[in-house]
Order: sequence, then C-alpha cells, then structure tokens
Amino acid sequence: MLKNTLIFISLFGMLLAEGNPLKFSGQVRQRFEMVDKDFTDTTSFNNQNYLRTRFAVSYDNEDYSTFVQLQDSRIFGTETSTLKDGTADALDVHQAYFKLKNLLGMPLSAKVGRFEAAYGPQRLMGAVGWHNIGRSFDGVVFNYTNDFANVDFFNLKQVEAGTVNDDDDFNVRGAYAHLSLMEGHKTQAFAIQDGDRMTFGGYGKGAFAGVSYELEFAIQNGAESDNVKYGGMMYGLNAGYKIAGMTLSAGMDFVSGDDTTTADVNESFNTLYATNHKYYGYMDYFLNVPVHTGGMGLSDIHVKLSGLKIAGHTVKVAYHMFGADQSADSFGNELDVTIIKPIAKNVKVVGGYSLFMPGKLKAEDGANASFVYLMTIVNF
Repeated sequence: MLKNTLIFISLFGMLLAEGNPLKFSGQVRQRFEMVDKDFTDTTSFNNQNYLRTRFAVSYDNEDYSTFVQLQDSRIFGTETSTLKDGTADALDVHQAYFKLKNLLGMPLSAKVGRFEAAYGPQRLMGAVGWHNIGRSFDGVVFNYTNDFANVDFFNLKQVEAGTVNDDDDFNVRGAYAHLSLMEGHKTQAFAIQDGDRMTFGGYGKGAFAGVSYELEFAIQNGAESDNVKYGGMMYGLNAGYKIAGMTLSAGMDFVSGDDTTTADVNESFNTLYATNHKYYGYMDYFLNVPVHTGGMGLSDIHVKLSGLKIAGHTVKVAYHMFGADQSADSFGNELDVTIIKPIAKNVKVVGGYSLFMPGKLKAEDGANASFVYLMTIVNF
C-alpha cells in the first residue's frame, strides 16, 4: 500500500513539474439565486444554490493539440442522501477534442470531438456560459486561414437517431468567416444550416471618431413543411461612447415574428443556439425565441452603462424595453444591475439584481418580478 502511494505521489509530482507539456486548468463556480418571476404577490422567492466544477488538461505542439474538460453541475441538496447518493447525474465530458494542424502542408486544421461552438457575438451560436451546464456540440470543424480570411467549416451532430436512415439524424452545418477588410474593424459573414432551415448573415464591429458601433443581421429561409417556408430576419444595432473610463451604449435588437396573414410563410426568426442571456435581459424570459415570445417576435431597445467604479467595485447597469414585432402591446421593461468585485488573484465575486415590470403581453395588471444572485468564481 505504501509503495503504491509513493508511486502515485511521484507521478503526480511529475505532472505538476515545471516544463511538463501537459497544462491543467479549472474552475469552481457557485451561484446563489433568489427568484420571483411569476408576476404575483402571493408567492415568495425561490432560493437555490448552483455549483459548477470544471477541470481540464491540454497538450499542444506544432503538429497537433488536445483538450479534455470534465464538468460536474449540481444544485445543492438534490442528491437523495449525503452518504448513499454518489450518482453525480450531471457529471459529464464537457469538451474532449483533438486538433490536427497544417494538414496537406496548407494553413488548414481539423478539430474533431466534443467542444463549445461560440461564433461572433453569440447571437446565433454560443456557449451559454451563464448556464450551469453550458452548451457543447459533437462534430468536426475545419479551419482555413490566410491573410484575407479565417474561416471555420463545421459539421455538428445534434441528434443521432440510430436508425438505418441517416435522414432521421439532425445536423448543424455551415461556415463562419472572419474577413480582413478594414484595419481596426471586425467583419464577419456566416451561413448556418440546421435541418431544412438556412440562416445567412453578417457582423461588423469597430469605431469611428471615438464612437463604437456593432451591427449584426441575419435572414432565414428554407422549407418548414411542404406548404410553409421560413422567412424570418433579425438585426442588432448598438453604439457606444467612452466617458471617464466608462462606456455608455444604446441600441436595439430585433427578432421578427410570424405574420398570421401570410399562411405560406413563417416569419418567426429562430435564434438557433444563441447565448440569449447575454442580450435579452438577465431574468431570462426570452431564452427560447420564438417560443418564449409566442411567435410574435421581439424588439429590445436598451441603454447600458459599464465600467463604473465604486469603492473597488465595478458596476454595470442595463435597462431594456421589450416589445413585439406583431403586437402594439409590450412584454415589459427590465432593469439589470451587476456588481463585480475581485477579491484575490483568479477569484471574483459577482452580484446582481434584476427587476422586470411586465406589460400586457406578459402579465396584464401583474406584479413586478425580481431576481437576485451572488456568484463566486474561482479559476485555477
């Protein structure tokens, strides 16, 4: 027993030794939430503690690289016994892939396995880092890079039906390109196919005369059924200006809804695999669009302030006014306040308060809803 223990300690020491080609990283994140989202005065807050633990090992050389990331996601108190339940239902391989470089002597690489697929500002494909599990895909990504473009060609398997007919599977395919058109400005173009739906669009970001801008647009087409076609569109427009170390920004995000007078076209734009928590309010009433808007679409006029420093804390404030494309009534308004405090190297505490004031489309004459959280993030 002692011999085996000494061997284990020696091997572990070798892994951690300086110069070892394996690199280790990880994160432990705990978040306490108080949630009251039902627009009534008769219920109290629902309190829950979330814990997400990630541990990763990677290796990289000039020919290939590998990355493996294990993850455990849990809610405090959901195991049935403190002694007998060790099932770890949400223990999983979050990412596990290898990347082959310089294929065929060209600036071409291939990434194969399970990985996060976050593209552009994540309005359509994102990792959803706020979620206690987060999103991963299984598949392959080929990357080609030259002086003009950096392009990913991806084929991701969302559903393997396991039948004799591959037509029953569900794949997400496409290309996402970063183009070098103007120095200091980002220009991106993409095409995404999920099932029979196609999504095309572009993204731009930069600054002129101290005013930053961000623009994204996309359209969808394809056949939803024999008699109905896809015909949705979305766009995001944002402008920002820095003042005394802070950034004041304003803009609008728009997602089209279905016009019921056109029976042969579904104009509801689907935000696919987006990180919608990042855009449409931290209370997450609009995570699944168009489902969470009833197919009526969404308009979000917002004003945001970031970078405000108060007693060693960084404060961010956002105010959203949510409307619908296919209704004159509103979903409501939301205020989000976030406070960030680093407390040690690689350790920070993030707290937030959100208030949602419902309009007729959410809860006519309903009470306001609230959300409070306190999150500690430890990286290593």
